[in-house]
Amino acid sequence: MNHYIKKFKMKTAAFLCAAATVAMGSLTSCVDEINVGNGFLDKQPGVDVTLDTIFVKGESAKRFLWHMYGAMHNPFTYTGAVWYSHPDALTDICQSYCGWHNLGKYYGGDLTETDQDNGGFVKFPFIANGDGNNRAGIWRTIREGWIFVDNIMQVPDLSESEKSQLRGEAYVIMASRYLDAFRNFGGLPKVDRSYEAADIVDGKRMSVVETAEFIDELIQAAIDEPGLPFYVQDQASNSGRLTKGSAYGLRVKLWNFVASPLFNSDQPYLQFTRNEENQDLNQIWTGGYKPELWQKALNACEDFFKANSSNGGYFALVQPEGNSEQDYCNAYRAAYWFRGNSEKVIEVHAGPGNNAWNGDWNVEGMDEFGMALFTLEYMEMFGMADGRNFPYNDVFNTNNPQNIDIFVNRDPRLYETMVVNRNNLVEQYNGLSSTEIWQGGNVDQNFNPQVTDNPWSTRLKLFKYLRDNGYAAYYPTNYAYLRMADIHLCYAEALAQTGNLQKACDELNKVRARVGLGKVEVMNPELNLTSNKDNFIEQLFKERACEFGYEDSRWYDLIRYKRSDIFKKQVHQLRVWRKDANGNKMDPADYNGDTSLQPGEPWPNCIYEKIPCTNNIRVWWNTDNQTSKWTDKWYLSPISRDEINKGYGLNQNPGW
Repeated sequence: MNHYIKKFKMKTAAFLCAAATVAMGSLTSCVDEINVGNGFLDKQPGVDVTLDTIFVKGESAKRFLWHMYGAMHNPFTYTGAVWYSHPDALTDICQSYCGWHNLGKYYGGDLTETDQDNGGFVKFPFIANGDGNNRAGIWRTIREGWIFVDNIMQVPDLSESEKSQLRGEAYVIMASRYLDAFRNFGGLPKVDRSYEAADIVDGKRMSVVETAEFIDELIQAAIDEPGLPFYVQDQASNSGRLTKGSAYGLRVKLWNFVASPLFNSDQPYLQFTRNEENQDLNQIWTGGYKPELWQKALNACEDFFKANSSNGGYFALVQPEGNSEQDYCNAYRAAYWFRGNSEKVIEVHAGPGNNAWNGDWNVEGMDEFGMALFTLEYMEMFGMADGRNFPYNDVFNTNNPQNIDIFVNRDPRLYETMVVNRNNLVEQYNGLSSTEIWQGGNVDQNFNPQVTDNPWSTRLKLFKYLRDNGYAAYYPTNYAYLRMADIHLCYAEALAQTGNLQKACDELNKVRARVGLGKVEVMNPELNLTSNKDNFIEQLFKERACEFGYEDSRWYDLIRYKRSDIFKKQVHQLRVWRKDANGNKMDPADYNGDTSLQPGEPWPNCIYEKIPCTNNIRVWWNTDNQTSKWTDKWYLSPISRDEINKGYGLNQNPGW
């Protein structure tokens, strides 16, 4: 659906124009019909219809809904990326080395409210119909949702149960898009119906709590639809379709965010600095710390598990088939990537990930140009295979006198997430049984640290989703918008915030056990995790980073806890050197004429260098040469100045 042709009887703010039902013109697309099963929702359907013809036939009505599915958030598409780059590149776990300086508006601190009008640089467009890159703002989808809800019951060739199911799916889509915007902008205008062109619209933003309650109402509307199943029973034909379980899970995600310190604190994260109409701190603040919000978040988790149990316990963590490292990697891979399993509470389908230019952006495109490369800080977040936290921080920038191999016996998720220095691989990487990331090793031997657009620039290359750049052809990119690991970790967080640290550890350990890690409180006794809430939250956030890297979680975790301390820290890359006989760095030219390890040759001892990332320096960082220019305005995004100037009640977030 590329164009709406609309006639208006009055001038209406663009973001609400997308919510007004008026005479609908043609909806055109040259895309093929929607596929099912593994192809479900991979493509937007081709339609050429009017409002009067959509809802006279079930097939046309379904196509309308499938198009709404296509607008759901996915960081691997133009719609969900930050000017092609993954949102994790705004955090401490990834750094962009792209020569286009694709995150310049963020890294340079130059983002303004007018960039919302130009499109391209904003993390989430607060505009009606998308920008010049066809990135859809939320309001078009909200408009379509209310059109669908208002009209689906009149379709003659669908059963009442199927109509109810489709309505429920539309409610979940609308709730998800509202939540996406809420996490980026705070309080939002209330669009609770399809407006007529002559309606006078009020664009004033609701408070944080009012917005959350409205999203919750959409979620409840989905749950109340009798035809909406709790889970998809025919995964082969319908994986990716939304369910009652999706709605319950979305409620967990909603109240977890509302209860977090960004909104739920003694003071607002920032005061207003502009003299504008309609300024209201309640749009970005709950008005004071409210412990009952954490109780609400806890209740949402418990309601999910209760409903899941009542419906056969379908949703569950994918479990390993054995206790080998490869078994753990396989289970984790299925959990974050593969379609149609018990892990996926909400999954969003994208196109195949084996071609950077095959119709939309994807994982390989981000990797190919070095748009979100893993940092050394991220590598250190992954603990040891027995469940201890990473103990080797003092090895870097030394001669490594104890000859420690920092990459052996690690959390299996490390090996599934990034390519590291490693011998005797169970699964070969590009035909190699070992990956030698030391200078002159067998991977990327032509590496030049001065060259941009290089996926090896930090020496910790992307493996997650992509593996060896060919495997993705067999498993198209699937974005887990919400999976069971997130439900368990949200539950652990709510338990900790309401005073039950032992049970919080128990929930966290369920996620860790999937990859064979020991109990977190037992393996890290110095942290006193059953009695020290602050230490537990830090450990939880490390766990979330390891579990959800490249899944668009880290940014929201950092902003919801207002972690300016992390945003201000410069990130680092890694350099690995083989040792010579004297225990010093070996010149790659001395590798006996061969850059790779010879068969049968012992795995060498190495030296590890921690080097600041200097390509695309962020003004947020404190470095030797600059003082951080971070301001807390970055916790929420700017709203379009064009929309504010139309005088329909919008106002800007503080600091912009």
